[in-house]
Amino acid sequence: MAEEAEIAAIRRLGLTEYEARIYLNLIRMGPIKASELSFFAQVPRTKTYGAVKLLVQKNLVRIIPGKPDLYAAQSPIEGLAPLVTKLARDVTDSEAMVRDLSIAYESGRFVKRDIPKTADEFWQIEGRQNVINKLNQMFMDARKVGYCTSAAGLIRVYKTHSEALEKARKRGAVVRILAPISQENARVASEISNVIELRNLKKPAGVTVVTVDSEQLVVIDSRPDDARTDRGFDLAIWTTNRLLVGVYERYFDWMWDESRIIEAARHRQVQRAEI
Repeated sequence: MAEEAEIAAIRRLGLTEYEARIYLNLIRMGPIKASELSFFAQVPRTKTYGAVKLLVQKNLVRIIPGKPDLYAAQSPIEGLAPLVTKLARDVTDSEAMVRDLSIAYESGRFVKRDIPKTADEFWQIEGRQNVINKLNQMFMDARKVGYCTSAAGLIRVYKTHSEALEKARKRGAVVRILAPISQENARVASEISNVIELRNLKKPAGVTVVTVDSEQLVVIDSRPDDARTDRGFDLAIWTTNRLLVGVYERYFDWMWDESRIIEAARHRQVQRAEI
């Protein structure tokens, strides 16, 4: 009889209790008749055939034709391993989603119009051009920059901050940008990755967040989130709160380690040089 712990484990892969009981008993007993399967798996006979049919569709059980037919388990490597891989991928996506929601939640607590413009350790900045000017000012003496933005935000970075970030990099500053890479911004990604470190962000960022020197944090709600730099009703919160800056920097480091580095541009540059 299948152990309850094993049944619970296999159900986490998406099988029903009856399917789990049938599959685990077939693994142990080998090919058997449906009547025997119903008895040993402790599944009602009226439910056995339906469960077996679903297991066959899932490539977990095969039918051996005869009089009567026999049922046998397929290899767990072929049948269960893909389910484990999918579950692991789903868990990873869910973890990333929770972290994204957490930073969006924390950011949303501050990106509100009702926050006093001169609140202690928090300052509100309105308008896209004002936000751009503030960031360029912060980059002038920066030693370390972490920049997480959207696909359109990467284009705005290229248009408005590439010169300041390049100067910071030449001074020895560490400049890292996380952003989704798509067909729309692929050319910009190729260009900007020659200047600073750029990694692909798999999930779109809900807001743009910038940290400088572990001392300053800017959370930007881009309105709208497009590639325009000459207009926009952006709303940002700039803070020097060390706790909030530190929390976000740890989150940024985690996302950075999880993201794939953009090497395509450098590779193409090397190829062109060789030619």
